[in-house]
Amino acid sequence: MKKARVILGLELGAALVLRLLFAQTRSIQYDDAFTILLAERPLANIVAGTAADTMPPLFYFLLHYWEMVNSEMLWLRLLPTLLNLGSLVFLYLLMRDLVGRRAALWAVGLAAISPLQIFHAQDVRMYALLAFCQIGYLWFFIRIWQYWQANQRILGWAGAGLVGMGAAAMYSHNLAIFGLAAPSLFLLVRREWRLLLRLTAMQLVVGLLAAPWLWMIPGQVEKIQRAFWTPRPGLIEILQALILFNASLPLPGWQMAAAAVISLQIAALLVLELARSKGEGAERGFLIAACLTPPVLMFLVSYLMRPIFVTRGFLIAGLLYNGLCGWVIARSWPKGASVFMMGLVGAAVLISLPYQMTYSSFPRSPYREATTWLREHTPAGAVIVHDNKLSFFPSRVYDPALPQKFLADEAGSHNDTLAYATQIAMELIPEPSVDAAVDEADDVFYVTFALVEAEYQAAGITHPSLVWLDAQYQEVEQVRFNDLIVRRYQKP
Repeated sequence: MKKARVILGLELGAALVLRLLFAQTRSIQYDDAFTILLAERPLANIVAGTAADTMPPLFYFLLHYWEMVNSEMLWLRLLPTLLNLGSLVFLYLLMRDLVGRRAALWAVGLAAISPLQIFHAQDVRMYALLAFCQIGYLWFFIRIWQYWQANQRILGWAGAGLVGMGAAAMYSHNLAIFGLAAPSLFLLVRREWRLLLRLTAMQLVVGLLAAPWLWMIPGQVEKIQRAFWTPRPGLIEILQALILFNASLPLPGWQMAAAAVISLQIAALLVLELARSKGEGAERGFLIAACLTPPVLMFLVSYLMRPIFVTRGFLIAGLLYNGLCGWVIARSWPKGASVFMMGLVGAAVLISLPYQMTYSSFPRSPYREATTWLREHTPAGAVIVHDNKLSFFPSRVYDPALPQKFLADEAGSHNDTLAYATQIAMELIPEPSVDAAVDEADDVFYVTFALVEAEYQAAGITHPSLVWLDAQYQEVEQVRFNDLIVRRYQKP
């Protein structure tokens, strides 16, 4: 037991180091910036802003108080990093109680180096909190289930933990329900009716605790149907999810092809080994059910409403996937399939993790560098206009004092995702047009993405804002930061 604790401590230490690499310098994206800026507001504004958005407020509350200590990016990213490390601890406990310490240590080792887990440990969003609550919920259920089998009663502390984690998950993300459904499906398949009835009662308590937020969900679902666009999932989306469980996306050239081949090999080997282990107990069945339930349910629901099949929404499945791979490796290490699978996992990490950590194009363009340049070159009286919120929000985080404005999304389009009530709560109101944003300024800096301009060119037209600026001003300078373009205009 002592040896296992030492190994677990080393794995968690290595996981922390990997999650802190480039945490200070890696660029944020719009979603990170949105979360940071809304979390800065008073709690009442956070409630109003999230109610008009599509996510519950718990992570924003936590970040609100976390930001009071320090606003440096490294500190902000430490919050999801610690939550992710907490998920690794729960993964160890879950695997230990189901299939033993050996498999548990392998599972944590794989999760420690997982590009998917590292990415969301650095993401200033609620996904690390969601996975933490969901896997904690699953562990408390396993304690209840195992104790029930032995004594036919429920541990009070485990029941309270399950209810608490379930309620916290519901206040973390609207897709939490898909991860919380796995124990019910497991008991239903096993026909353990009495425990299923008890679990249902506890889930009703979770629902009652989450009721103040649940009544807002229909309106948020309607917003998703109207203002978001994601493709209906098919084989491509399934393959992408599988790659993300093992490597990362996007990847360039041969790395993409290699990651796809390796991911398919790992999946095939995992299925083969699980099939060979048929009959080894209900514990293995629970791991499979808990891993598959969230993505399968989200895949099916995506054919009834606007698609919601997004890998970050079932991050818990990625943890359990690491758990299953760890169990397969532990069964016969260091022989045959175990060595081969470990080699494949290592290859996927080596191929993708360095690229993931240094990636600096859309949506994680070098906003910090662009903002620094603007700070050094923007004279008094000048105005900075962002073509859209995607570049404005990160720049606002990096320097809230700069005179920056941004243009509104086309009303009713799939890009029109920033609700008016959220704008009011954040006190960040877009400008209706570039001429309104510029006003009477003699010096204008216009920020846009190369991709946006390319889309207009592909349609055979010039960006309307650039047409207006070229008619009213003279472009005197153009600076590129990867795919981010900053144009400087002056009155002729």
